[in-house]
Order: sequence, then structure tokens, then C-alpha cells
Amino acid sequence: MSRIALIYPKLAIFRSRTQLTSSATNARSCDLMKNPLNSHLNVVLMSLNNIQVTTVAPFSTHSPSNPGIQTTSIIIQKDLFELASKALMELQESKNSSSLIVEKKAHVFCDLYRTLQHSEKSLILNQFALIWSGKQNATLNSVKKYLTAQEKGDEALIKAEDNLRNTLAVEQNWILSILARQEGGIKFLIDIRADILEQVEIADATNVVVLRSLSNAIRDLIAPCFGIDMLQLDRVTWSSPGSLLQHVSEGEAVHPMRSWSDLKKRLGPYRRCFILLHPALPKRPLAILHVALTNEISDNIHSIITRNMNHSVDSETDTSTLADDEDVNRVNTAIFYSISSTQKGLAGIDLGQSLIKRALRALQAEIPSLQQHSTLSPIPGFRSWLLQQLRETERGRKTVLADFDWGSAQQLINSTKENPLGLLRNLLVDSSWMREEAKAKLLKHPLMRLCAHYLFVEKRRGFALDSVANFHLRNGAMMWRLNWASDLSPRGLKNSFGLMMNYRYYLESCEKNSQLYAEKQQIESSEQIRLLSGVSSQSTNQISHL
Repeated sequence: MSRIALIYPKLAIFRSRTQLTSSATNARSCDLMKNPLNSHLNVVLMSLNNIQVTTVAPFSTHSPSNPGIQTTSIIIQKDLFELASKALMELQESKNSSSLIVEKKAHVFCDLYRTLQHSEKSLILNQFALIWSGKQNATLNSVKKYLTAQEKGDEALIKAEDNLRNTLAVEQNWILSILARQEGGIKFLIDIRADILEQVEIADATNVVVLRSLSNAIRDLIAPCFGIDMLQLDRVTWSSPGSLLQHVSEGEAVHPMRSWSDLKKRLGPYRRCFILLHPALPKRPLAILHVALTNEISDNIHSIITRNMNHSVDSETDTSTLADDEDVNRVNTAIFYSISSTQKGLAGIDLGQSLIKRALRALQAEIPSLQQHSTLSPIPGFRSWLLQQLRETERGRKTVLADFDWGSAQQLINSTKENPLGLLRNLLVDSSWMREEAKAKLLKHPLMRLCAHYLFVEKRRGFALDSVANFHLRNGAMMWRLNWASDLSPRGLKNSFGLMMNYRYYLESCEKNSQLYAEKQQIESSEQIRLLSGVSSQSTNQISHL
């Protein structure tokens, strides 16, 4: 029985009766109760102050469309939205009420919000954001007091600072704090933040700035709950509970699984899967890391994710077989080939760093013979970046392509045409050229050079423009090797024309590399990356590990 039914006992009567499903959506259920005294359908509508019964015209249960159910469902849904809006307002107005009243109103709002459709949630979130941001006057007054206190000595300044902190952290965030303290409150805030982030991605969304601010406030509030001491590292195997295997399969965002057979391969011999768990979301992975154990640094993802479990660890083409048991003495390399975050509401909270570091320690403890640790990572932004550069160059704007030497790829462009770059862009948009060996050979070197430039040179606020590169560099990895034709799946071609990057983790250098990147935006790289990008080792002051 839900909290709403506990608060309003009469609801328990119809909650236990037949649930009818709207034929329009076949997914949304409504609670209905038939009056035994007549053939009319009585719909119980909830109110925060009373219970109302509204009579709806009768309908035939044998009707193919059941319009009565659709009408009733609409009435109930509209009422639930109005109640959720009212519940939020009453929660906001209950700040000075007793803790029991505040808790009850928080429970009601949470339960009502969960029943809403997507469009209705968007309206509630806009209302929530406006309520949350409605303390500008109090904030401005606190800022003025703080500025004035600077002339009154340290003691007055400290008091004014406390007042400003209280205004920002308490006055604005008290509703979020109340929601977080409820049973399941952290999970609720994660879900509501996911809804906010989804809404701000809509091009014509309203109140985007306020919604982003609310999202950041929720992130800052819940982030301490996901410290390393609160996270549990687990290894997933084929014998793990089925529900957990389902979550791992559905949560794989880098190289999606097509079947249970795919999952079984990724959990088989010479493979590891690690997950992070948290008490707020029991038995639901927050982040998933897949690892391949090999004796060399892989340059092709297909050899990892499609390899049969019985293939030799020494060679992907070797026909010898091995038993299900592993011989860990035959491996010396760990390849991190997929890391996925499963909770959109936790975006901006760095779970991946904790997962990689703890997985490294676990692997090293299990297999002391491991000497090399590397990723085989996608380059999700390269193709879209290059196509945009081509469009900008066509329009006469100065880009990195203005003086770029296409070399052998020039043969693919008829220079007598008015728009040769447009021809090249049209060629690159269609990935079919990768299936033509001659064209692929002509484009290989130019695309490798441009990709190295994109990864090594292009920046956002001083840090690597590519999100995956930025993630691994922050963790202390180095750009080690760029691989051609490494992921020829539709996703790999769409991301980066099939290119992938190895980021090496030298355990003894991770801390230094991370510090240099964070403080000086200095990227540790191999000679291959520097040569391809056209940046000399002298100008970057880098050290090659090759």
C-alpha cells in the first residue's frame, strides 16, 4: 500500500479493486471502483484535503476502444497533476511546520510525482525550479551585508559569511534536503535530476538556466553520498543473479549487447566485469567496467567483443583451445574496453575514476603478473567535429583545414569542381568508403592526422575537447596509440570513422600525469600522437614512454 493510501485511508478501498488499463496507451493504469448500486462508474479522485467522487458516464466493457476508460484515465491523470502541483506548493509553505507535517507532505509530493507522465513532470519541474530560485532578494541582501562587513573587521566578516552561506545552502536547498532525508529520497533526487537533464536538452525548453541551476544544486547535495567509502566494488560473473546480469546487459552503453550470448562471452575466461553499487540503489549498478585480459595491448575492438571464449589467449587467429579455467600466467595486460554510467541523474559525479582505480587494485591483487594497463576507447566526437570543420571551411571561415595538406586523399577530390571540400564532406558522410580498400587507403593518413589533432590540440576551457580523452587524462592516463579501422561497427564509423585510442595507465605515473593535466592542462602523449598531430616534443615538453 502506498503512502498516499496510508494518508488517505479511503484510497485503500479502491486500490485493492480492479485496475483497468487505458487502451490508448496500454501502459498507464488507472484505479477504478464500480458502484454496486448502479451501472455508473465512480472514479475516486484524490485531494490533499478530502476525497471526491466524480461520476463518469457508463460504458460497455465489450467496446473495442473502451472510451470510458480513456476518459476516466484522462480525468484521473489531470487530477494527479493538479494534486502534485498543489503538493509541491504546500511542501514549500510548510517550512516552519512540525517535522512530521513536513515529512508527510514530502511523502505525498514524491508519490504523486512518480505517477505523472513525461509532459506533466516537465511542468512540475519548471514549477519546482521557479520555487527553488525564488530567493534572489534574500541572496542579494546577504551579499550586501557581506560586502559591508568587510569594513567592520574579521568577526563581522565571518558572521556575514555564515549568513550568506546559510542563505545559499539552507534557504534555497531546504526542500531538496527534506526530500533527500525521506526513505528512498536519494533515489528520488537522482531520478528527478535525470528528468531535469532530459528537459534542458530540449531545444525549446523553458527556464533552462534555472533548471540547470537546480540540477547543479541536486548534484552538489547528493555527491557526498557517493564518496569512495559509500561505494561497493563487485565483480559480475555468469553465475551472478539474473536481475544483475540484466542490468549489466541493459547498461552497456559503449558496445551494446545483442544477446545473452554476447554477455556470456564478456563474462567468460580472460574477461572481467566490475560494477559499483550503492545502498541507495540496491542491486542496480551505478557504473560498469569491462576488462579483457591479454598478452598485448589490443588495437581492434572486434577481437575482444566477438572472440569465442575458447580461442587462444595468445592469438585471435590461433585454433588451439583452452578449458574454461584460466591460466593467469599467460596474460600480462589488462584492456579496459568499456566503461558505462547507468544513472543519468548522477552525471557530473565522477564514479568512473573510482571504478577504474579500484578495478586496477583488484586486478593487480588477483593477477600479480599484469604489467600493462590500457584502454581501447572510442572517440565519440571526432566525426561530427571534422564534418563541422569542413562546413565552416566551405563557408570561407578560417579553420584547422584552411591550410591542411590532404596528401593522397586529394585524388578523391576533383579540383576543377567549384566546391571540392563539399565533395569530400559528402564522401565522408557516407561510411561506405570504408568498404572500398583503395579509398580507405587514401584517407587513412589524413584522417589519422586530423584525429590526433582533435584529441591532442583541440581544447575546451584548456582541457581536451573530446569527453573520453578528458576523462582518462584527468585520471592520469597518457595518449598512447591511435588505431585505424579499430571499430567498424555502425556506431564506431559514426563516432570516428572507425578510429579508437589506447590510453595507457602507468601506475607509477598516474598521480603526476593527473596533476599536470589538472593544473597546467599538459597532456602526456606518445611520439606517435605528437607526430600525427604535428606538435613537436620540444614545444609540449612531453616524455614518451615508447
